[in-house]
Amino acid sequence: MKKLVEQHAFDAFRALAGRRGQPGARLIEALAEAASEQAEGPEGWAPEVARRFGLPAAAGLGPATFFADLAVPHGQRHVRVCGATACFAAQGGRHLPAIEDALGVTADGDLNGESDVSLQSVRCLGYCYAGPACLDGEIPCVGPDVAAQVAGRVRPSAPPIPAADATGEPVVLAGIVAGEAPWRTWTETVGRHSPEQVRSEVAASGLRGRGGAGFPVAAKWTAAGGSPETVVIANGDEGDPGSYADRLLMEVDPARVLEGLALACFACGARRG
Repeated sequence: MKKLVEQHAFDAFRALAGRRGQPGARLIEALAEAASEQAEGPEGWAPEVARRFGLPAAAGLGPATFFADLAVPHGQRHVRVCGATACFAAQGGRHLPAIEDALGVTADGDLNGESDVSLQSVRCLGYCYAGPACLDGEIPCVGPDVAAQVAGRVRPSAPPIPAADATGEPVVLAGIVAGEAPWRTWTETVGRHSPEQVRSEVAASGLRGRGGAGFPVAAKWTAAGGSPETVVIANGDEGDPGSYADRLLMEVDPARVLEGLALACFACGARRG
């Protein structure tokens, strides 16, 4: 992973953080660097990293224990296995002990001293549609035979993200950009309806947020519209069936995501997003 990062001369996110970033942005980078140099858990090094930024120990321990890649000591070969809902349901969780047996190490951060292999259970790797899944370093291993892939008995493989079907237009992909003109809904809506009408239509649909509270979207938009200045922000989420679709939509049909953001701006009077 370190060699892969070093090959890229320009990192847009780092450049942006350098110009506009707050100390917290640089803190995460410093924590990642410290984690790559340590063999112990974050309790031993994260507080000191935070102090270098003039922050309390909790500011370092929080992200260092929350982000999976920072929390567990890594071996020379580090395998991350998905334990989130979709991958667990694919085989009833049996893929995890199978991978543990294949590697001879448990998914708790301990290293296999003979081969310097580590195994880590994480929440989502983006293969909810084809799990169970794991990442062997940066190599995806996906499918019912994932343990055999990790063991080297089967070539590692990951199915491509479904984007087209030569047999016709599947219902689940109806309306993709390749099948209809993008921004058609935007043109029809803005030309014929007011923001209030859009909010009423969304309210009638019963659309709710994907957060734990399931707050009605129309109520959110109405409240946002009463603010002096409203900015619409898209939060791409992951980890469970339904929310993973955010990534699938962004990769396969980005115009639909942008169109939805534009409609949200229109509905709540935002001029930026």
